[in-house]
Amino acid sequence: MTNTAPTPKKGRLLIIDDESELREVLIALLETSASLIQEAANGVEGIELLKTQQFDAVLSDEKMPKKSGMDVLKWMRENGINTPFIIHTGFGQKDIVYDAQRLGVYAFVSKPWDERALIRTIEEALRCGMEQQKD
Repeated sequence: MTNTAPTPKKGRLLIIDDESELREVLIALLETSASLIQEAANGVEGIELLKTQQFDAVLSDEKMPKKSGMDVLKWMRENGINTPFIIHTGFGQKDIVYDAQRLGVYAFVSKPWDERALIRTIEEALRCGMEQQKD
């Protein structure tokens, strides 16, 4: 008789970014880190998905047309969604750091990112999000 441990759930990830090529790279990079990855091309699409689906973590660009990553984070918190939220940005905007921290951002990842650090951050956020779902 073999003793096989159940495979741990990896969690559901939402990626929000207006650059389709970057979304494809992120999905390829993170496909083994999450059990499901959904994508949205902007903050409006991201919010629509968040209205109907539950995610364990959200990775969002900050600068996007229609609604920014900060807009999505603010909407989530106003609607009682405390899912870990990671902002990735290439603009190094210091002005959003305080507001994002006040809203409970999980982490900031600067572009270009270190792949191992990004994967580690996403996996930790997914674990955290799954723990929150249990409570």
